[in-house]
Amino acid sequence: MGRVSKRGTSTIGTPVVSNRVTSGGKKRYKAGIYVRLSADSNERKSESIDVQEEIARKHIERLNQGGQEVIDIIECYRDLGKTGSNFDREGFKRLMQDIRMGDIDCVVVKDLSRFGRNYLEAGNYIEKIFPFLGVRFIAVSDGIDTGDKGNDTKHMASEIKNLVNDMYAKDFSQKAKTGLRQRREAGSYVGGPPPYGYNAVWEGKVRALVPDKNTAGIVKHIYQSFIEKESYKAVTDDLNRRRVNPPAVYKQTGEVFCLPGTEYKGWDKSAVERVIGSRTYAGTLTQGKTSITARDESSRIHKPEEEWVVKENAHEALVSTELYRKAQETKKKIEEASASRKHPAEGVPIGENIFEHVLYCGVCGRKMTRHSHVKTYADGHKGRLEGYFCLNAGQTKIAGCPEPNHISKKELTDILMPLLRTEFAVYLDKPKRFMEAGKEQISSAIACSEKEGENLRRRIRQAEEKGTEAYVAYREGKMPQKEYVSFKLEQDVRLREMERQEKELEEKQKGMEKVRERYLKAVRSMMKLKDTGELATEMVDSLIEKIHVYPGKRIEAELRYMNEMLEGWFE
Repeated sequence: MGRVSKRGTSTIGTPVVSNRVTSGGKKRYKAGIYVRLSADSNERKSESIDVQEEIARKHIERLNQGGQEVIDIIECYRDLGKTGSNFDREGFKRLMQDIRMGDIDCVVVKDLSRFGRNYLEAGNYIEKIFPFLGVRFIAVSDGIDTGDKGNDTKHMASEIKNLVNDMYAKDFSQKAKTGLRQRREAGSYVGGPPPYGYNAVWEGKVRALVPDKNTAGIVKHIYQSFIEKESYKAVTDDLNRRRVNPPAVYKQTGEVFCLPGTEYKGWDKSAVERVIGSRTYAGTLTQGKTSITARDESSRIHKPEEEWVVKENAHEALVSTELYRKAQETKKKIEEASASRKHPAEGVPIGENIFEHVLYCGVCGRKMTRHSHVKTYADGHKGRLEGYFCLNAGQTKIAGCPEPNHISKKELTDILMPLLRTEFAVYLDKPKRFMEAGKEQISSAIACSEKEGENLRRRIRQAEEKGTEAYVAYREGKMPQKEYVSFKLEQDVRLREMERQEKELEEKQKGMEKVRERYLKAVRSMMKLKDTGELATEMVDSLIEKIHVYPGKRIEAELRYMNEMLEGWFE
């Protein structure tokens, strides 16, 4: 037996269509036009976004002229440069969200290929999801309209067209991959923005890299400085002292050096490492290291080295072969020295970062970074020493945090423990009393809120029942249309207001639950502090809002007090 939908009656094979009607008995739909233009540069211009929308609007006008229904255009949802092989598109996601909210109950597209080229997913939406949600689907050029009583031929045509679109997408994807590999093997640069130090220009059918006269010298200077100083940080500091704009800023502004009066966003060590490690600057083009799938653009596949496309002497080198070789030798030397300095940490695991959420630099406001190392003592035993430092402090890149700023975990704990014991002395004295008092206050407030919610929901049900009774009376001729319209307008206002109140109440109840959880955590933390005298993550998060660390191992702590947690929520 067919399932009965709340939106309308359906039998197997027949889509569910919204039952909203006008005062004249006509069906009324709220339509969303969906248009898409893929990244395929060979798309016919006649299928541009604006033309697709115009075709859909004119079709809706013709349907409205038939006199049997009214279709109101609510919004046009657009996806520019998006593949039809999957449905991970912003415009489509907005459309589905509005459908779920009840703002749209009719989807109009120019043709099935604009909706999607994935046969299985497109068919699932058209044949299952849309009917279940009571949504009418119209594909203008393909003559598909689930609002009409379709037949098996139309359903079969829909499936065939979706299958053809899916095959087209797979075929196009394979051809695109083949063409891309051929261009790479020909020495054409197929990436996005060119690497720092180069511009990309078209030379016939090949997109070639040519030296950027503004920054080519900077790249050579980086290599020479790196070989001379044997340090990424030293090169980074040198660039920052000279106020050389990093690649991202240069690309955006076209300025090699930071202009006076402009905020400077300097180089990172990682940016220098990328320049030193890139074979591009020696004239070798290495491409095709990764790929993405048409089904999921967010999934990046890292290919084995034998599948990379490497083209020697593909463009003019910015550094000589000898200079590049010396830089790589220096790079290897640094890596080997770094590996030899590492302390074995077997048997000394790193502990939890108890200050992760609360510790900030008091000068620049950046979160403090934890560091730790294993120390081997004279008697042979090992111990892990932990501390925190500001990444910005003392670096040439950030002018607002000039002094080194660091503190060890032991020093921080030694300062905090007496402070917590002093500030929370009244709670530490009788923590169980505060727990019981807080529980009672919170439970009472939540019970009152739940009772208020039940009363509100009962009023909503009563209003809906009155609305149903009025509609039946109107349809049976017992209530004049004018009276019904007036009643309906007033009732809609009342229902919206009660629904708004219900939503606010739900949000308040969620807030109460969070406060209860935070309060009880705080009390438990007090009891642990009293019993063990040691700090833990839950304890720090419950009792401390924020800690600011300043140079010289000075701290400022913002504490959470339990009476403040309850203030304003349970009055």
